Amino acid sequence: MLFVLLILSACSVQDIDKTPSPDQPIATALPTEILTETQTNPDPLTTSKPATEQNPTISSETSTTQVRETDNMPMIEIPAGQVWIGCDETNNAGFSCLADELPLHQVTLDAYFIDKFEVTNAQYALCVMDGACAEPYYQHSATRQDYYTDPDYADYPRVAVSWFEASDYCEWVGGRLPTEAEWVRAARTDDNRVYPWGNETPDCGKANTLDENTGQLCLGDTAAVGSFPEGASPFGVMDLAGNVWEWTADWYHQDYYSNSPEINPQGPEQGGTKVVHGGGFDYGWKLTRIAYTTDHDPREHKIGFGFRCVSPVPPNDP
Repeated sequence: MLFVLLILSACSVQDIDKTPSPDQPIATALPTEILTETQTNPDPLTTSKPATEQNPTISSETSTTQVRETDNMPMIEIPAGQVWIGCDETNNAGFSCLADELPLHQVTLDAYFIDKFEVTNAQYALCVMDGACAEPYYQHSATRQDYYTDPDYADYPRVAVSWFEASDYCEWVGGRLPTEAEWVRAARTDDNRVYPWGNETPDCGKANTLDENTGQLCLGDTAAVGSFPEGASPFGVMDLAGNVWEWTADWYHQDYYSNSPEINPQGPEQGGTKVVHGGGFDYGWKLTRIAYTTDHDPREHKIGFGFRCVSPVPPNDP
C-alpha cells in the first residue's frame, strides 16, 4: 500500500510541474507534426477557423488578395489613400484621448499588401526549419505549455517573439513589419472609427479581449487566427483588435504626431522602443482602440506579443 501511495504522489507532483513559468523558457523540440501538416495542407490557415458570417459593414469582397508562396499567408491589398492617425476626442468610445494619441492628423500612404492574419506557430516553424529565424525563446503561451510544439495550435498566433525576430521573419518572406500608419490604415480605412469593425462597443464575438461588462477574459489565451470575423476591418484584415499585440516598424516618440510627415511616415529616425498596437487577449477595451499606441523594448519576449508583415505592391507590367 505504501508503494502505491508513493506512485500516486509522484504523478500528482508531475502534473503540477506542467504549469509553465512566465519567467523561464520551456525547452521542447520542434515537432515534425507541425511541419508535416503545414507542408501537406494547401491552406493551413483554414483548418481550425469556424464557418464565417461576414459583418455587413465589411467590404472585403472588393479587396485584392494574393497568397504568399513562402508561408501560404493570404495577403490583402490596401489601396493608396489617406488615413486618420491618432485619437478623435469627439468619437472615442467614451474614453479620454491620451497625450501621445494627439493631435489627430491625416497622412497619405502608397498601396501595400498586408497579411490577413497574424503569423502562426506553423508558419514561424517553417522559418526556423529554413534557418532564417531563431528557435522561439518561449514555447508556451499564457495557459498552454506545449503551445508552439502542439499541432493543435499550429494555426494560432506566434507569441513571445521579439521585434528583431518578427523583423527577421518578415524579411524571410520578402516583406517587412508594417509602419504604424500602415497598420492603422489596414484597421481604420479612410474614416476615424474607434475599432476595426466601427464604433460599436467590443464584445467577445468581435475580439479576444477582457470583457469589461463581466470582468472576465473572453478566452484567457490566444485564439486561432481569424476566429472573430465580426471584428474584421473594412478591408477584411483579421484580429487587429485583441488576441495579441502586434509589433510595428516604427520607433516610438511621444510627440511624433506633432511633426509627422504627411506622406508615407516612417516613424522617428531613432529611439529606444518600438511602437506596438492592437491590444491582447488579457487587456480591456481602451487599449484595443485603433488609436491606442504603446511602446516596448524591441528585445523583449512578451507572452502576448505577435506580428504580421507587409509587402509592396509590384508595379504593373508594361
